Amino acid sequence: MTVRFPSMFHGKTGHQVIVSEPVTSIPGLLAVLEVRFPGLSADLADPIYNFAVNDEMLLHGVNAHPLRDGDVVEIVPTISGG
Repeated sequence: MTVRFPSMFHGKTGHQVIVSEPVTSIPGLLAVLEVRFPGLSADLADPIYNFAVNDEMLLHGVNAHPLRDGDVVEIVPTISGG
């Protein structure tokens, strides 16, 4: 599974990481990433961050969405304007 991060995390995580541990959900993925990058889960708890899996933005049921080996997960900051 590939995880891509927004630019504000590149200093901590790099542009992307490969996760080889078996994960089946976003919470499971966050647990694996927290081990690699302590404090990342707290950063991502901010509601401005959304998740996309294989280019599909997850707006509802994020924690229940299944993940599979080979998926590409992107962390996407919310953009707003006025």
